[in-house]
Amino acid sequence: MRLKPTFDSDTASTRERILDVAEGLFAERGFHATTLRDITQRANANVAAVNYHFGSKEALIEAVFERRLDALNTERLDALKTALDSPTVADQRLEAMLEAFILPAIALTHSPHGAGHRFMQLLMRAFAEPDHAVHAAMRSKYAPVMRRFARALEAHLPRQSPQRIRQHLDFLTGALTFTMAEADLSDPRATARALVEFTAAGLQAGAIHTDMEIAS
Repeated sequence: MRLKPTFDSDTASTRERILDVAEGLFAERGFHATTLRDITQRANANVAAVNYHFGSKEALIEAVFERRLDALNTERLDALKTALDSPTVADQRLEAMLEAFILPAIALTHSPHGAGHRFMQLLMRAFAEPDHAVHAAMRSKYAPVMRRFARALEAHLPRQSPQRIRQHLDFLTGALTFTMAEADLSDPRATARALVEFTAAGLQAGAIHTDMEIAS
């Protein structure tokens, strides 16, 4: 009976080590160019361990995204609920909703051992590669949260078209991912603030544009 906790700990350690190595290699070399042999050699594991923990390379890719995005999604949705429940003026609520999307992601870049920065590089690689399986893995994690934010923004900006709101969220996602992957975030709150102001200005300008079209 005493051996079981040690076995469980070793098994979990192997799984995390495979995920860490896979995340780094996928970000560095790409999803197609990285083989299971590359991963297992660097992780000091074997292909049987990958099959045991994940079942396939595709499932391993999905697990790499899931490990970071599940926690990020929870933080974003909790922050969005706080923003919506807070009594505040319209402009401040818009900015609070955008902060709910941006700040948890910025905080991820300050996770131990550069894990967040590496994951953002992985996302950039995923956006760039024309791999349907990779894109499907991302969408399965991103899409529900993006819909929640889009619906909140649509309710807050009723004169704004849903299509334009979703377009601006796409712009924000791209700018945020690039900023976190490439920039030196020595002042993360200032960076987050700049992204909030940038996106809020675009959304509000779109609402003004819509009003002008109606008036004409």
